This record gives sequence, structure tokens and C-alpha cells, in this order.
Amino acid sequence: MATPTIKATDQALQTTLSLLQDLLGSSPQRNFAVRLWNGTTWKPEPQSGEPARFTIVLQHPGALRKMFLPPSDLTLGEAYIYDDFDIEGDIEAVFPLGDQFMDGGWGKAEQLRFGKRLLSLPNTGRPRPGDARPLQRFLCPLAGFAHGLLLRLLRHAG
Repeated sequence: MATPTIKATDQALQTTLSLLQDLLGSSPQRNFAVRLWNGTTWKPEPQSGEPARFTIVLQHPGALRKMFLPPSDLTLGEAYIYDDFDIEGDIEAVFPLGDQFMDGGWGKAEQLRFGKRLLSLPNTGRPRPGDARPLQRFLCPLAGFAHGLLLRLLRHAG
């Protein structure tokens, strides 16, 4: 039974490293590192030659998922508050990297590809207040729309 866990962890490791390379590998900012939950360190290539000003520490295999789904400043802030990731070193130096990611200008196809890969990561970490009812969060706006449509139809028919 331990083998599937090891394979899932290996898959999460490979997916995380691949996402880091695709999302941050072309960043003009090169003086940072990312340390994964197992101690593996990822750095953008080529190295700038200067030491890392900060290190983003991913606390568990689902950390990127918690950080970037859905992609917003709020999600990123919640991931920090809920200890999905930490920042070691100069915390102010991380902000340009965050701005680059949030303003990345990703096309719809890229967003879908990244989203699919992020969703393949485990949904781990401390639970959020809204995590208990993900289907309800999706259905509530639809129910509100259907309710409004039904009211309009009833008014029109009567």
C-alpha cells in the first residue's frame, strides 16, 4: 500500500518541478530559489551569479495548487496565511516575482494547461472554510440564476 503513496509523491514532485520551470523559468528575476517539501531546491536557469535574496518554501505536495487555484492575489495570500508556503530571506524581493506571475499575460490555452496540471497536484494542506462545500460554491451562483429566471418567467406568465 505504500507504493501508490510514493508514486503519487513522485508524480507531485515532477509536476511541481515542471510547473516551476514553465511558470518561473523565464523570469527576468533570477536571484531566488524554491525549496520543495522534500528538500529539493529549484532555481531558474541560467543563474544570475548572485546569492538568492529569498527562497519560497513549498510546505507540501499540493502547495502550488493552493497558491494559484483560482489565480488571484487573495488565493496567494490565503496560501501564505494557511502555511502552504513560506518565504525565507528578503520578503520584499518576492513582490516583483508575484506581480510578474499575476500579470503574466497568459493566454486562455496556457491558463487551461496550467490549471489542469495544478489540479493534478494533491489537494493537501490546512482546510479552508470554503473547502468543505466545493460543489455548493459552484452551484450557488447557478441556483441564483435559475431562481431569478424562474421569477421572471412567473411574472411574465401571470
